[in-house]
Amino acid sequence: MRHSFAKLMALLVVLTLALSGCNLIDVDKVALIGQDRAELEKDFATVLAEYDGGTVTKFDALASFYSNYSYMYQLYSSFGMTFTADMASDLVQNAVESEVQSYAIRQQFEKRGLTLEESEDAIRAEADESYQTSYDSALGSVEGDTPEEKAAYAELALYSEGFTRERLFDMMLASHQAEAVQQAVKDEIAEVSDEELQAAYDEKVAANTETYTSTPTQFETDASNSSNVICWRPEGYRTVKHVLVIPEDEVLQAVTDARNAVKTAKDELEKLQTELDGVNDDEPAEGEEVRTAEEIQVDIDAKNAEIAELESAAATAEEACLASVKDKTDEIYAKLEAGENFDDVMAEYGEDPGMKSEPNMTNGYYVCADSTRWDANFTAGAMALANVGDYSDAPVISTSGVHIIYYNSDVPAGAVSLEEVHDALYDETLESMKSEHYQSE
Repeated sequence: MRHSFAKLMALLVVLTLALSGCNLIDVDKVALIGQDRAELEKDFATVLAEYDGGTVTKFDALASFYSNYSYMYQLYSSFGMTFTADMASDLVQNAVESEVQSYAIRQQFEKRGLTLEESEDAIRAEADESYQTSYDSALGSVEGDTPEEKAAYAELALYSEGFTRERLFDMMLASHQAEAVQQAVKDEIAEVSDEELQAAYDEKVAANTETYTSTPTQFETDASNSSNVICWRPEGYRTVKHVLVIPEDEVLQAVTDARNAVKTAKDELEKLQTELDGVNDDEPAEGEEVRTAEEIQVDIDAKNAEIAELESAAATAEEACLASVKDKTDEIYAKLEAGENFDDVMAEYGEDPGMKSEPNMTNGYYVCADSTRWDANFTAGAMALANVGDYSDAPVISTSGVHIIYYNSDVPAGAVSLEEVHDALYDETLESMKSEHYQSE
């Protein structure tokens, strides 16, 4: 397989050189293009694989290969990684296997007597439109002295990557047939028995328990996606909603910078304290310079004084931030204190997109004391609320903005009852069974 790929790539390199050199000599360029096309057709007829019912040639595999190759090459390049020849050979193998699979699907399509919702004429029109788009793009990038010459170059460029109008039609027809076969096979599984649903529930409880016990914060991520069916919850969680007000960038950044400066200074203080605690613990190595406790204490005192100044600067930045949005937060608090529903106030004033979509809009965010998904200040503000229904006495500032946080609910720990997740788990299990049935066919 790799040998065939190497020959293909070598031929394409030769073709590129031939095309680029054509402008240097006075020949019938369109005729030369025809010769190059003939060479390609001969090589592209090389059989890469045989199966019961037919063969896969280089040309059959080209379009799939180049589509995947282009995507993978750009992806690797964007990360500064090298896409190797071995990886390309794997793509050739995948393209060949895809062709064999298309044949098997076509056989199933015919065997089952299936029909397509779209007519072949409609699919051909779709293929022609796709080809024309690619052709127009190629026409704009090739060189030629006459329109006929440029057109021939554009067609050759597309053909060299496995694209013709007829080939695109065949691929699109195969895609539609595959969808029809897949749906027909899946439809053979129509329901989930009580025993199968119970087994799926037990399996889900075990899987969730293992995952969320070892990585509790994964629960927060999963719970924020309405497509996930969760059958076990870790301890210590509550849900919170919030009204986010976003100050001007420079005002909010000043708070972030000031807080970061305090954190850095405290980290440095901790290192100094560790150094002080280690004085006289071990004999210094020969030639090692060891500071005395008194010298270290001088630095600790200076660092404490620096921290006090930085904390004062941070407090000033926070006050300025809150002052910049005070008119809006005052309106929010006035409505909440007047008894307006938090969801209504959040919908009117909130600037967090996450609170405008489900399931977050209804359930809120899942937060615990050890959450790492959220800004530490937001987490602290959420966990400081004492009772369900409470909201922040004073706004909380995070890197996202200014929050008024609402304690929405406690999250019961442990297994979720089957009744609670019955419908969602049934749908998920049915789709899983359909997919497994399709894969087994």
